[in-house]
Amino acid sequence: MKPILTHSIAGSRLAALALAASLLGGAAATAEAGLFRAKPAPVSEFIENPELLTSNSPRAPFHKYWRNPSPRAWAEVADFEKITFAPVETCYLRPRSDLIRPRTTEERRPVQEMADYMRSRFERRFAKSGEYLVVRGNGPKTLVVELALVELNPSNFAGNIVKTGGSVFVPGVGFLGSQFTRGGIAIEGKIRNGETGELLVEFADRQQDRTTLFSFRDFTPYAHDRAAIDDWAKQLDRLSRTPSTYRVRGSLGVALNPF
Repeated sequence: MKPILTHSIAGSRLAALALAASLLGGAAATAEAGLFRAKPAPVSEFIENPELLTSNSPRAPFHKYWRNPSPRAWAEVADFEKITFAPVETCYLRPRSDLIRPRTTEERRPVQEMADYMRSRFERRFAKSGEYLVVRGNGPKTLVVELALVELNPSNFAGNIVKTGGSVFVPGVGFLGSQFTRGGIAIEGKIRNGETGELLVEFADRQQDRTTLFSFRDFTPYAHDRAAIDDWAKQLDRLSRTPSTYRVRGSLGVALNPF
């Protein structure tokens, strides 16, 4: 091969890579505005007052959110010291809805494993922050958090391998291909006064695999879903520790970190 042709090919690849990086960087810069977030999921019957949920809350990062407007309700729990997380509900889980799926209508999913993971990660996060004493079971001066896993779609492992391999020859293919191979997960939650049962908060949110040039999570079906659960635990914990005027930021739909 002639040197000039070799340099031309190398230069084309570098230019394509630079373009892909530029696109991803620009996407990350605009993700804060919600342009790369997953679309809201339909609300299940787990939510008791769906008509009260609002979108684009100035306080919470979730797709849909409601906070009890009664000062009395919050005054009653102002001195609560403990918090408990009920076992995660899975009876509202919808069938798989990812674009690329096995020939069978429903693949066996690790539903209970993911539900247990969700509960343990929320407990761990709240225990780490120390705002409340995390306990198992209800009791005096205890907030009760109820969570439901309503969607669980794995990343497409085979599709991600093809996507990643294509990126070696055509930089940017991974960025575009991720739109067709990504999975997703949706959650709903409630917080109530453990002594009276009065609802204090209801919320619902959905996350999809983050768009990346390359991610090691792409090669494990539910790694992105676990990362989403970790994000939700951090966000709810931050909501519990900040004033009602503080805005808790959501997760970006684009990531530069491959881990």
